Amino acid sequence: MITSNDLQLVAHIVAEGSLTKAADKMYLTQSALSHQLKDLEKRAGLPMFERVNKKLLLTAAGRRVMESANNVLPQLTRLQEDIQAYRQGKLQTLRISTECYTCYHWLPRVITELKSRHQQVEISIVAAATQKPLSWLMNGELDVAIISDDTPPPGVHTHTLFHDEVVVVLPRKHPFVGQKKSLAAADFATEHLLTYDVAEEAGTHSMMKEFFRESRPKEITRLQLTEAIVEMIQAGMGIGIFATWAIAPYLKNRDLVTLPLHTPMRKRTWKAACIDQHNPLIRQFAEHIRQYFKAADQKRSK
Repeated sequence: MITSNDLQLVAHIVAEGSLTKAADKMYLTQSALSHQLKDLEKRAGLPMFERVNKKLLLTAAGRRVMESANNVLPQLTRLQEDIQAYRQGKLQTLRISTECYTCYHWLPRVITELKSRHQQVEISIVAAATQKPLSWLMNGELDVAIISDDTPPPGVHTHTLFHDEVVVVLPRKHPFVGQKKSLAAADFATEHLLTYDVAEEAGTHSMMKEFFRESRPKEITRLQLTEAIVEMIQAGMGIGIFATWAIAPYLKNRDLVTLPLHTPMRKRTWKAACIDQHNPLIRQFAEHIRQYFKAADQKRSK
């Protein structure tokens, strides 16, 4: 019989890439971990891993166990969190994630404010679900998925949060400044585009993929940090594409200029997707976000 300990064992070995590192992660000796793995393989009657060039690769049976580990272990973690919440007298939990990492510039502030008003509610950001929040929502591992423009599957409801616009960020001395009022995809044919790593910013990436379908930039460099991209633009090493709220804090003390993209795709609608559309806490969470961006827009317009 396969147990949760077996799932954790295989998951740790896959994540760490070696028995030694997995043993350290699980606070076991390597011999103890090897013994547990042999016991699992004996009970299953099949090997879980095979060694190829000193690497541990999953067998067909191992892949099936790992598939179950990916599905079952998050559910067990949720169960433990819920039991802990009930023990502490918390009446409700709210698990939140988003399709892109730049949302974490503002999301913690909204959550902190909501927590101050609802101290008996456990609110958490599920960072592991970033980029694929709808899948986690459908699997019951999230309560709220923050998405932009995606049409949710049947059974998923949405609350509109705010609208934003994607703009081009250039150094003030760039030739386009003063010559163009907006930039089309063809304008990037001579430009070095500095952008997020695909894995870091899935939402913006899908929009850019469609925008550059017929004409691509001369060169593309992918980076993980907003600060790094901004500094390279400031140094004249390229131009970037950002959501207005993501780039706003970096424009104050730098000699940078923004221009709109020449496409209707530049405008996006962000939504809070959920299964329980009548949950009052989710409605309040959505309202907090709407008020946050309304106040931010009013502040920028002054």
